[in-house]
Formats: sequence, C-alpha cells, structure tokens
Amino acid sequence: MKFIRKVILIGTFFGSFCLVPSFLLANENFKINEERIKQLEEMGVLIPDGEVVKNTAKTEFAKTIEEQSVDTLTELAKDANTLANLVGKLYDGYEKYNRENYKYEFVVKEVQKAPVLVEYQNLDVEFKIIRNRAYINLGKKALENKQEMKAFLFFNDAFRLSYFSCYEGKSQCVRYEAEQLMKELLGIKGESYVHWEK
Repeated sequence: MKFIRKVILIGTFFGSFCLVPSFLLANENFKINEERIKQLEEMGVLIPDGEVVKNTAKTEFAKTIEEQSVDTLTELAKDANTLANLVGKLYDGYEKYNRENYKYEFVVKEVQKAPVLVEYQNLDVEFKIIRNRAYINLGKKALENKQEMKAFLFFNDAFRLSYFSCYEGKSQCVRYEAEQLMKELLGIKGESYVHWEK
C-alpha cells in the first residue's frame, strides 16, 4: 500500500512537470501570433520588389531635390526599410546560430563560409542607404516648405539609422551629412566625428 502511494505521489509529482512545457508552448505560440499580427500591420502583406526599389531610388536620386516627389521618397523609405528588415531576419538567423555555438570555433568558421552571408550583408547595407537617403531628401523637401522641425526629424531618422563611423570618408557618409544638416538648423559649429584612425 505504501509502495503504491509512493508511486502515485512520484507519478503526480513528475506528471505536473509534463504539463508545464505544453502550457509554455501554448503561451509561446500566442506570443508568436501576436508578434506576427503586429509585423503584418507594420509591414503590410506584400513584399516589395527589391529591383524595383533599387531602380526607383536610382532614378529619383538622380533628380534635383526640387524635382523629387515626396510621395516617391516616402514610399522608397518605407519599402527599403521593409526589405532591410526582412534580409536582416535571414542574417540574424546565422548570427544567432553563431552565438549559440561560439565555443565551437570550427562550426562558426564553417557557417561564416556560406557565400550567401556576403549577399545578405550587401543587400542590408544597400537598402538601408536607400532608406536613409530618402529620409535626408524628405528633410530637404520639408525645408523647402519652411517646415524646420519636420526636416530636423527626417534628418534625425537618417542620422540614428545610419552607420556611425564614416569609414569611406565624409562624402559617402549619410550619418555625417544628416548631422551637418541638423547642426545647421541648431546653429552649432563644432567639428563632427568622421572615422577613427590608427
């Protein structure tokens, strides 16, 4: 009798742990579904065509600021941002796997050999540059209409979302350009950081 009670108690004790994973799993699925709904609301239901975004950017940015369309720039910023985020999800999968296996150098080295990683990185950079250039140009368009605060906020979007260090120099650095435009609006004269040197 005592033996049976012990078996029942042990079974009940361990059985209670078996319920926890299914509860956690249901909770996790709920969180994933919530996150998916939120992402669909933010990004829309269609994936922008990367080639169309690149070609539109090339055509639009070749025009003078006066000729550029606010609607086209807004759409470019939105679509390029969506594409950068989606490519980032692929790249992040590799990064997460590398972090989980950081102790196994041979595994990380093999993962980093995948040629697609370079493509992910290049696309991520390309779409982010398009987005940030669109923000700067939207800011310049706002200045044309004497909307200084709106312009400042667009410049700040480009500033905060760009790579901070200007490793290719000032002329190719979106962050540097955006910072100069914000400084001009605020009447600040100090020299900005460009890139560290050995």
